[in-house]
Amino acid sequence: MFLTRLTSSDARFKTLSFHEGLNILVADRTDASAQGDSRNSIGKTSFVKILRYVLGGDLPPDFKASELSDHKFIASISLPAVSGDVDETVTVTRSVSPTTRVDVTGWSASEGARDLHVDAWRSMLSRHVFRIPPNVNRPTAGQIWGQLIRTYFGNPIKGHQSEADWESGVKLGFMLGLAPEILGKAGDLDRLTKQGKAIRKAVKDGAIAHLSLDESALRAQLATARRQRDRIQESMRSFTVDEQYASHQQEADGLSGSIQRLNDEALALQRRSRELDEALRDEVVASESNELTAKLARVYAEIGLVLPDVVSRRYDEVVAFHESVVRNRRSFLEQELNAVTSRLDAIDVERRALDRARSQVMQILEETVALDTFMSMQRDLAKQEANVADLERRLEDANSISTINDTVKLRTAELIASVRTEMNERDEKIDESVLLFSELGAEIYTDREASLLVSLTPKGILSVEPKISGDASTGVRSVETFMLDVVCEIAAIKARRAPRLLVHDSHLFDAIDGRQVASCLNIGARLAEEHGFQYIVTVNSDFIASVEAQSDGAFDAAPYTLDTRLTDENDEGGLFGFRFD
Repeated sequence: MFLTRLTSSDARFKTLSFHEGLNILVADRTDASAQGDSRNSIGKTSFVKILRYVLGGDLPPDFKASELSDHKFIASISLPAVSGDVDETVTVTRSVSPTTRVDVTGWSASEGARDLHVDAWRSMLSRHVFRIPPNVNRPTAGQIWGQLIRTYFGNPIKGHQSEADWESGVKLGFMLGLAPEILGKAGDLDRLTKQGKAIRKAVKDGAIAHLSLDESALRAQLATARRQRDRIQESMRSFTVDEQYASHQQEADGLSGSIQRLNDEALALQRRSRELDEALRDEVVASESNELTAKLARVYAEIGLVLPDVVSRRYDEVVAFHESVVRNRRSFLEQELNAVTSRLDAIDVERRALDRARSQVMQILEETVALDTFMSMQRDLAKQEANVADLERRLEDANSISTINDTVKLRTAELIASVRTEMNERDEKIDESVLLFSELGAEIYTDREASLLVSLTPKGILSVEPKISGDASTGVRSVETFMLDVVCEIAAIKARRAPRLLVHDSHLFDAIDGRQVASCLNIGARLAEEHGFQYIVTVNSDFIASVEAQSDGAFDAAPYTLDTRLTDENDEGGLFGFRFD
């Protein structure tokens, strides 16, 4: 892929035309510029942002100005055809508003469609330009563009500040020729680890009230709930629904009441029977009366008195009368006792009959259940089953959380083994990049050693660390960024995993010594020609003049400078042809 032309629908826009190899876009500093005047608004960085936007990036915040709302950015680029190794000249047009549509003409990959959704455009670039396998989600086309068309310079290995370490590892490993399917598993582990930490913290803080990590307590609760559920189920299986349950219950209650009344009556009759028995025993018989008469005569004799005949006769009459009374009373008591006994016998017979009837009704009640009671039991069973299901789920969640660490350790070991095997199988490609990085470092610095450290972290993440010995100044860090980008671009071109395009904004070179900048630009020009890629650099005129002067003639920018130059002489001299807030 080459960038041929970049323009806009606004006639004031400075159309930029590009050629093969090194391209230098110069922003001229004029005498009219104030000492503290910033030339950022001239458009050097804006060119980089526009290119990123046309190639599927998000709209930069500073492009949301009302003055640009009707703008369309148009790029002419060469993209690989779907069939064969030839390139096709493609025109890409993207409006500032709406941001979701892209017009693409001249590319066979679009299958005749022109008005594409930006997601479809990104997908086409991923598949046909970067050749990212469809079954992986990292790296993305945007992440690789972040490495090749930089807008972030804070870290050599990252395309933006929030890029995760594992994402950087997958991106750089992909460009160096390693399999993204294997490297991308580090993302799954990273998400699993973060998920486990977040859940544990949420449970510990009480944010998830229903979740507990106490498996033993949950198991005990679950066992109790299951036992209660089983008991309800067993009770329901042993009962049948009786729609006349209420009438049977009333009948049983009536029989019980009748039996109770008979029992009360029998109890009273039994007390009456005992009283009658005692009364009969207390009655005096005739033999006992004769004994009393003899005792009375002896008493009178002892005191010297003779019982008169009239007394004896009267006493005999009294005795006879008494015996008559006793006989009558005994007869009455015996008749009453017989009546009581007969009634007790009748009560017993009646009570037995009622008891048998009640037993039959009670058996029906024991073997059946009322419809409303059965429905209530069903509701209780449903609640208990829901409780069991909830406890089972909570126990499963607790078990899953408890085993996350074990799962992470197991998968980490598997990932490390897989990545190590992949690195061993691709060691020649990795060694080429490592050697090239070292050679470039020796060309730029005579007193420093440069190393590209490709290793595997304990978490299974591929680590690619550019390192130049000595102090880690901002300038040295920028050189590391330049070298890493060039090495990755060349490795990706060989693996057919990147377009033949590398863009560096002037911010990359601001902190680098002029002599080192000259070396970087010479290296960029040579390698771009050798490996057939396009290297575009934006610089300020005074800076490039300083670089040429410090290089002692080793670098001449003239052959690479674009015909269109930007200037801060007036408002029309910038890339957009006007200034906007």
